[in-house]
Amino acid sequence: MMFGPAPTAAELFAEGARHHQAGRMADAERCYRQAIAADPRHADALHWLGVMAGEAGRPDVALQLIDRAIAVQPLYSEAHTHRAVTLLALGRMKEAADSYRKAVSQKKDNVEAWYGLGGALRELNQLDESASAYRRAIALRPRWAEAHNNLGVSLQKHGKFDEAAAAYRAALALAPDYPQMHYNLGSALMAQRDLPGALACFDKALALDPGYAEALGNRLLCLTYSHDVSPQALLDAHREWDRRYGARAAPQPHANDRDPERRLRIGLVSGDFQTHPIGYFLTKALEQRDRAAVEVFCYSNDLFTDAVTARLQALSDHWRVIAQTNDEQAAAAIRQDRIDILIDLSGHTDKNRLSLFALKPAPVQASWLGYPGTIGLAAIDYLIMDPDTVPPGAEAWCAEAVARLPHGRFCYAPPDYAPGVTVPPPGPVTFGSFNNVTKVGPEVVALWARVLRAVPGSRLLLKWKTLGERSIRHKLRAEFAAAGIDKNHVEWRGSTPHPKMLAEYAEVDIALDPFPFCGGLTSAEALWMGVPVVTLPGDRPASRQTLGFLNQIGLGELAATSEDDYVRIAAELAAAPARRADLRRGMRARMIASPMCDGALQARGLEAAFRTMWRRWCAGEAPTTFDA
Repeated sequence: MMFGPAPTAAELFAEGARHHQAGRMADAERCYRQAIAADPRHADALHWLGVMAGEAGRPDVALQLIDRAIAVQPLYSEAHTHRAVTLLALGRMKEAADSYRKAVSQKKDNVEAWYGLGGALRELNQLDESASAYRRAIALRPRWAEAHNNLGVSLQKHGKFDEAAAAYRAALALAPDYPQMHYNLGSALMAQRDLPGALACFDKALALDPGYAEALGNRLLCLTYSHDVSPQALLDAHREWDRRYGARAAPQPHANDRDPERRLRIGLVSGDFQTHPIGYFLTKALEQRDRAAVEVFCYSNDLFTDAVTARLQALSDHWRVIAQTNDEQAAAAIRQDRIDILIDLSGHTDKNRLSLFALKPAPVQASWLGYPGTIGLAAIDYLIMDPDTVPPGAEAWCAEAVARLPHGRFCYAPPDYAPGVTVPPPGPVTFGSFNNVTKVGPEVVALWARVLRAVPGSRLLLKWKTLGERSIRHKLRAEFAAAGIDKNHVEWRGSTPHPKMLAEYAEVDIALDPFPFCGGLTSAEALWMGVPVVTLPGDRPASRQTLGFLNQIGLGELAATSEDDYVRIAAELAAAPARRADLRRGMRARMIASPMCDGALQARGLEAAFRTMWRRWCAGEAPTTFDA
C-alpha cells in the first residue's frame, strides 16, 4: 500500500481554518494542534488556537499561545488585537490598550483594533483618545452602528452631550431596533434637560426589550426629576421595576448565626467608591465605626480607582471587586462571606447592582445614600433615611420599611484641598447654583426669575459640566428671557477641577436650591464654603435633603414653605449683607459642631439601626419602620 506525503503545517492550518469558519470547533482545534506539532513556530496556528482558548474561557492559556505567535511574528497585527482582547478578559486594561496600539501601528486599517482601543481607553478614562480611536474605526467602516454608539458613550462620559446625542442618532439611523442605543440617547437627553425626550427613548428601549432593567431604572430617575409626578405615582413606578425584574429566583435559606448581639458582617455594594458623593458621605462613617460591633466588606462594581478609592479601601476590613462578576457569582461570594446586612449605595443610578439584590444573598438588605427615595425592590427590606427626609407618615410612599437615623443620613467629609472661606466684596448680590442642571426645570427657572426680579441689580451664576454645551445654554437662556430676565443677569460656567469649583463659591452670596430634586453633595459643599442655601422642601425625599442639612446646623429658617416664602427668604438675605457675612465666617464652625460632620455620631446611629434590623431578623419579625 502506498501512502502520500504527510500534510504540511500550512495544509493542516488551512484545514483547521475551514473547520473554524464552519463552527466545527473540535476539528479546528485538532488541526491547529497538528499544525503546531508539525511546525512549532507556525504563528497563525498558535494565534488561532489561542483565540479558541480565549473563546472557551481560558484566557491564561490564550495569552501564552498568542504570545508565542507574536514571538515568532512580532508585526502580527491581528495577534496583537486578540492579545488585547485576552488581556481585557484578565482585567489588565492598560496592557490591553498597549496591545491595541501595537496592532494599529502595524496595520493602520485594522478596524477591530481601533474599535477595541476606543473601549479600553474609555475604561482608562482617557476620553479624548477614546473618541479619536472610535472615529478612526468609523472612518474605516462608516456603517458600523456599534462604533457610532460607543463613540457617543465616550463623548457623554466626557461631558460632550451634544456630540454624544449626534453619535447615538447616527447609530440609530443604522440600527433603529437596537435597545441600548435608545437607552443611551435617553441618558444624553436627560442630561440636556429634555425629560420628555428622555422618557420616550427609555420607553422605546423597553418596548424593544422588556427585560431591559437599566432602561426602566433610568426612567425612574427621570421621573424623580419631574415636577408633575405625585408620590403615589413615583411609588407605583418603582414597584413596577420589582414586578418586572425582582423575582429572580426562589429565595434560598440563610445559614447566618442568629445570635442577635454578635459582631455583624456588613456588606456595602457600590460602583462609586471614588471621587463621588458616595465617597464624601461614606468616609466618616467608616472611619468612626465600632470595629468590635461591625465588620465591613466593600463590593466595588467599578474597575476605576482614585485616591478616594484607596482611602475607602484602607478603611474597610475586606475589599471585593465584582465589576466583572455576574449576579449569581457575586451572590455566591456574598453568601460565602456570611454577610448579615447587605447595603445598596446606588439605587436606580449608574453602576447599580439591584439585580444582585434581587437574588437576596443576605438575610437583611437595605438601601442608603445613593438614591433619594424608594427603590421599589421587595428584596430590599429597609430604606435608611432620617426624620427630615422621610417625616412620620411619609413612609407610606416607600416600598421598604424606613429606618430613620436620628442625626441625618448624610455625614459630610470635606476634601482637604477645599480653599478657605472668603467674604465677597460689597456690590450687587450674586445668587448661584452649582447643581446638575437636569434639576433646573421650567418651574425652577420661573421661581429663580422671581427672585432676581425681587432683588434689583442681582445676577445668577449657574455652574455645571453640561453648561459647556451650547444647546443647553441656549435653551436655558430662552427660558430666562421668557421669564423677563436679561441675558446679562445670568452667567453660565462649565466643568472645572473640583478645587477650582469650590473656590468659585467665593463669588456667590446666596445659593438657590432647585426642586423637586434638591442638592445633596452640592448643598453640603456650598455650606462648607460659607454660602447659605435657600431650599423649598416638598412631598418627596429628593426635595428634602438640603432641609436636613439646614436643620442640623441650626439654619432651618432658610427652608421655605411655599414659592412666595422662597422669594421672601432669598430677598431678605440679599438685603442683609452683615448677616450674610456673619453666616459665612461662622459656617464651618457651625458645621463641624453639628451632626452634619460628626462621623462618630453617624456611626453610632447606623450601628443602632443595623442592630435593630438584625435583632428583628433573628426573632423572625417582618421589617417595619423604626427610629434608630
